[in-house]
Amino acid sequence: MALGRAPGRSPPPDHPRPAPRLQVLIVQGFLAARRAADRLVGLVEVAGAPGGPLAAKGGPRAARALAARLLPGAADHAAVTAALALVSDSLDAWRTRQYDYYQRVLNGIL
Repeated sequence: MALGRAPGRSPPPDHPRPAPRLQVLIVQGFLAARRAADRLVGLVEVAGAPGGPLAAKGGPRAARALAARLLPGAADHAAVTAALALVSDSLDAWRTRQYDYYQRVLNGIL
């Protein structure tokens, strides 16, 4: 499999949307994370406790931010819309384009 076609890679610049299968996988992952939200947020809270790896990085704030990002109380169709919006926003992000360029240069794909 060519590096440019590896699963999870960003689409080439001439393709405005990721493959539909990739979008489905992202949405499924987001919905799975929502189902496990209590456990995920609990892990972040433990890591953010004094002496934990997230303590210096605002542990309780990180836990609240994660909980909010997982859209508690929202219907699944709203979560799907939010996940697709995250994909769309990341495609247009300057950092995404720069990182993809960096990877192409680093791996000699240019």
